[in-house]
Amino acid sequence: MATPDAVRDAPPEGTPAPKQRQKAGTYSGRLLLRMPRTLHEELAKASERDGVSLNQFITGVLAAAVDWRNANGEPGESARRRRPRGMALLLAVNLVLVGLAAAAAIGFLIAAWLS
Repeated sequence: MATPDAVRDAPPEGTPAPKQRQKAGTYSGRLLLRMPRTLHEELAKASERDGVSLNQFITGVLAAAVDWRNANGEPGESARRRRPRGMALLLAVNLVLVGLAAAAAIGFLIAAWLS
């Protein structure tokens, strides 16, 4: 079922279908894609959260959707999802906090045992 945005943004009836590519296997790597504005906005926000360009984000999502692999059998460069910037810092801070909580718990147990 089509969403209201897709229906609103669809080309008018009677619009000729795009021409099919004449030669199979001659792909430029460029694609003009129309989409609802709201989808464009959500994709842009998601790419910002991941710290990558919108083009790289969409390419990665599409590559993952078809399980695209490069010639070496590994996920293509654009298909690899990067950790958002600062994720390593957040993990390090989390590790320090867990260590401090563990040390405090051990301290409280020793204090209670000695009382």
